[in-house]
Amino acid sequence: MLKMEEIIKLRKLYGLKKVYRANSVENRKESAAEHSWSCLILADYFLSITDVKLNRLKVYELLMYHDIVEIEAGDTPIHKEQERKDQKERELKALNKLKNEIPKKLKAKFLNLVNEFEENKTKEAKFAQAIDKLDAEIHELDYKKDWKGWTEKFLRNEKEKYFEEFPKLKQAFEKILNYLNENNYFNQRKWI
Repeated sequence: MLKMEEIIKLRKLYGLKKVYRANSVENRKESAAEHSWSCLILADYFLSITDVKLNRLKVYELLMYHDIVEIEAGDTPIHKEQERKDQKERELKALNKLKNEIPKKLKAKFLNLVNEFEENKTKEAKFAQAIDKLDAEIHELDYKKDWKGWTEKFLRNEKEKYFEEFPKLKQAFEKILNYLNENNYFNQRKWI
């Protein structure tokens, strides 16, 4: 029998809506939940055109749960080097807390998906990671001011390795970098 306690625990997962990222959406910041949604849309598109055989449902589930630990740990922007130093420790602590606060029926699934995503060993996890890395670049095409201080070299160093196994994603990454260069996204002052 369904218990109200389980429904209330589902609300914990809704907390992702309150975690804000560095990316803009109009005159506010993007939530981690919005990022997860756009990752799902992006994955759906690239799954439809890739030649790599993948379990579509597994990719969707990995992306749906990939940032849930941010409910407790917060988002760590890629360019905030100091904050990234203890990111894994904060996320592990968040994972241990969250596993006891979500519905029991989702606990094992949640833990398995987070571990699979973080270990990045399966083709589905690698694809989901690549989608996660590509999402911000596509999203931020609408917000040129957010590119201040970014360089092609930095993006290549941080993200290029994720696309190597997926030619269509690699092609998209290269096209985006070309677009950014041609439209002077990288020629702005440093981060404040």
